[in-house]
Amino acid sequence: MSLEMIQHRLTRTGVAVIYDEVPDSRWWLLRTLPAISYLGIGQCTFPTSWRQLDGGQQYQFPGYDYHVLGGIDLEEGSNLCALTNEYYESQTQYSIQPLVTEFSTGEGTLVVITENERFTPDGGQRPLSQEQFATRVGSADRIYEAFSEYYNQEGWELPLTDTQNLFVQDNASLYSLVTGEDLSNTTELFDRLPEAPYLPLYWVFCDVFARPNEYGSVPLDSDDQVPALGNWLRRRIEWDRKTAIDVAKTLNRTVSDDGSTFDPSYARRSPKLRDARTARQRLAPEESQIDARYHGWLSDIN
Repeated sequence: MSLEMIQHRLTRTGVAVIYDEVPDSRWWLLRTLPAISYLGIGQCTFPTSWRQLDGGQQYQFPGYDYHVLGGIDLEEGSNLCALTNEYYESQTQYSIQPLVTEFSTGEGTLVVITENERFTPDGGQRPLSQEQFATRVGSADRIYEAFSEYYNQEGWELPLTDTQNLFVQDNASLYSLVTGEDLSNTTELFDRLPEAPYLPLYWVFCDVFARPNEYGSVPLDSDDQVPALGNWLRRRIEWDRKTAIDVAKTLNRTVSDDGSTFDPSYARRSPKLRDARTARQRLAPEESQIDARYHGWLSDIN
């Protein structure tokens, strides 16, 4: 399926269904969200706990606006992406059935991403993808493959072999553009992240390690928050628990050793930005949407 066909299915009025058969649907489902936002669906909802560290502050990758399920107030005709799984649908009060009902008879498209194609909303009589008002888009793998072909056509590639998260892939490509060093997996990217303040991923952790009324970056407050950060990462990147916690520990230790890491004021003065500005000149934002995205990211930090 081409990217154009996928986008057409996502912009029909009604409900569009995508399934992502990850090994454990408690994790990884958010990996597909950047692809959906790149396709023009910039509003989303999913369990609030997936945004939190140990029940506290909430963080997210950029590129979309988040809404709490019970408080969504969109303009008529707006599109929305809802990510959920069978557990939240059947074992909690956070059913997406009211959204399904609303979008099945109104304007706009509700894109539902869940863990299998048999997903049935609470009270439903059949799988959502089999409803007359629903469009079955297919698997998240097909969407990723379509993006991979698109990137190749545009002269880029998806360099990381261990993730389908397009935002993470883009950060690896941007790192290679600036440094000339190719990366092949996500742990390599995170190893280099503290020295790459021109990456949009860097600024996510500026938020994570910031504290009200304190200057610079500050390590996480308690030992419980470090594995919580690991879990937060697992929801977005296809890591096992050990890898995710190891990365979280390394990031936290790096901030503890050097308070200028993930400090926004330092990042804006970093000499690494000279290389980023030079790399930006090699992009053609008027010719490629990918180049335009990278050019925008490299311009935002000036």
